[in-house]
Amino acid sequence: MKSIVFSFKKRYLFRRSKGISPSDVRFFIRRYSVVLIFVSAFLTGLVFGSIYASKADKQMLDSLDFLFTTNLDARLGQNAVSTFCACFASDFIFLTVVFLLGLAPWGIPFLPFVSAFKGFGTGLTAAYLIVTYSLKGAGFYLLVVLPGTFLFCLALVKLSAYAFEISKQMFFSLIGHSHQTNSLKNEVIDFCSRSVSALIMTFCSTLLDTALWCLFSGAFNF
Repeated sequence: MKSIVFSFKKRYLFRRSKGISPSDVRFFIRRYSVVLIFVSAFLTGLVFGSIYASKADKQMLDSLDFLFTTNLDARLGQNAVSTFCACFASDFIFLTVVFLLGLAPWGIPFLPFVSAFKGFGTGLTAAYLIVTYSLKGAGFYLLVVLPGTFLFCLALVKLSAYAFEISKQMFFSLIGHSHQTNSLKNEVIDFCSRSVSALIMTFCSTLLDTALWCLFSGAFNF
């Protein structure tokens, strides 16, 4: 009898884990719909940045170097402290903009553009290095630039999703559809806590960026 029950359970579990059903996909989309919005915005910006890299002139690239790594000669001439400050300052600007938009009831339509602009700069940097330095540029980006950028982009997308929810709640509270002041207050406190976590994650990504620049940038002769 036990063997029959065991074999039945085994066949049931195997049948359950055989594939992903449409209901699982719908649940995933509902559960992570806000995150998917910002991931899609980031990927869209990434594509446009990659396309634009072949058309961008040097003056344009130099002007964007404060936010993105588009002036390689200047970055390679910096010491560790300057590299850390440059990387952290650009990432901090993005976090600050997302934080302020999250605390504004009108921030909902503007938040995806922040992720899209970060994606644009990420694609621009990657494509610029590959187009200008071919395989050497691709190796430099994958080894030196990408790890810290990937870590920060995760923090930015997660914080943007939280900011979207807070901004939405503030908007509905403002137009009178919600009167849960205490609940909104708790959500804002939680958002501030998550913002601190994103800032710590950004600090760690900047440390990683600085370490990789100091360790491996000298191995590439540009």
